Amino acid sequence: MDRRDLHLYEPSLVVGRDDRDAQGRLRPEHLEAVCRVLQDRGFVLLPSDTAYSIAAWLRTERTRDAINRMLQRPDEPISLAFPSVAVVQRWTTRNTVADRLLERFTPGPITVVRPASRLVPADLTNKAFHSQNRTIGVRIPNSVEERQVAGATGNPVTTVAVRNLTSEAPVTSFAEAVDIVRAGIATIGGAPWCAIEGEIRYQRHSTVVEVLGDDGDYRLIRPGSIPEEEIRDCIEER
Repeated sequence: MDRRDLHLYEPSLVVGRDDRDAQGRLRPEHLEAVCRVLQDRGFVLLPSDTAYSIAAWLRTERTRDAINRMLQRPDEPISLAFPSVAVVQRWTTRNTVADRLLERFTPGPITVVRPASRLVPADLTNKAFHSQNRTIGVRIPNSVEERQVAGATGNPVTTVAVRNLTSEAPVTSFAEAVDIVRAGIATIGGAPWCAIEGEIRYQRHSTVVEVLGDDGDYRLIRPGSIPEEEIRDCIEER
C-alpha cells in the first residue's frame, strides 16, 4: 500500500479529548455514531486503561483475524471489555472468587479469566475469542469511554491494545495510534472505523489472573499494575 493512498482510509468520526458532555462522558450523538460503526462490523479506536485499544463486536473468527492483521498481532485469545459486573455475570459462570476480584479492583487495570456461561455458544468462545478452555478474559476498565462503548449496545467489545510495530510497546499517543490503525485498515482492504481521543490512566499494563475454581485457586498469567499480593489477599478473604 502506497502511503499516499492512506487518506482513503480516514476514520468516519474523530472525537477529541475535550469533546465530552458536562459529566465528562461521550455525547449521545457520538455514542450513536460509534454504535453504527460497530453494527456495521467496524472498529473503534479508544482510550483504554494502559494504552489505546481496538473495540469491536467479536461475533466470528473473521473479526479476530481482521484485528490480528490490522495490528500485526499474534493469534492469541482476545479479552472483552464489559460495562459492569452485572453484565459480566450474564456472560460467565457464577464464581464468588472472580466476582470478588472484579468488585474489589474494577473499574481498573485487571483482566479476570473465568469460565463462560453455558448460554454462550462454544463457537463464540472457541473460534471468535480463540479461547482454548471455554473461558473469557473479562475487563471492566477505568476508561469511561471504553465502558460507555461496551454498554451502549448490550454486547461487550474487544479490548486489544495497539502496539508500536517495531518496539511492541503499548501506544499511548493518539496520533501514533491513529496512524497504526489507519494503515491496518488499509491492510485489510478497508472497514468502517472511528477514533476517540482520551486519557491513558496507568503506566503499567493490566494484571491478568485466571480463576481456576470457587475454592480460591488461581493462576497469575501476567503481573501488572495490581500486585499479586493484593490479588492473593482479596482471594483469601472470607
